[in-house]
Amino acid sequence: MTKLDHCNIRTFDLEATVDFYTDVVELRDGEFPGSRHMGAWLYDSTDRPILHVIAIDRKDPEAALGRIRERLGSLGGSLDLASMTGTGTIDHIAFECSDYSAMEKKLQGRGLKYTSSDVPSINLRQLFVNDPNGVTLELNFR
Repeated sequence: MTKLDHCNIRTFDLEATVDFYTDVVELRDGEFPGSRHMGAWLYDSTDRPILHVIAIDRKDPEAALGRIRERLGSLGGSLDLASMTGTGTIDHIAFECSDYSAMEKKLQGRGLKYTSSDVPSINLRQLFVNDPNGVTLELNFR
């Protein structure tokens, strides 16, 4: 692991969440690869995206939760809407890493269940694994 890449939270109120983090924490609302109704990326003072916010529509929560399940499967943690308060809204923590092959071997060697994803458009390979507490980790290799 080389550094913390970003954190991801789920919210029922995207605009209030973006407003809080842009006003109070002074992050910048920036480019997001998708439509605004799906979420937002908030950037730090160095123009690095560090907070990914997933919008959950109370009227159609399954739309966003289905995308989470599709990408992470059982590694996505509890998708129970009742748990969407406090730290239950944390979706995952991402770390920037090096040496994809070595990490994959380490996960296999420990017998850990994981999933992988490639994002060719931004030259990114990812591994997703849960820590012993069930927190989903996104390991990014650029």
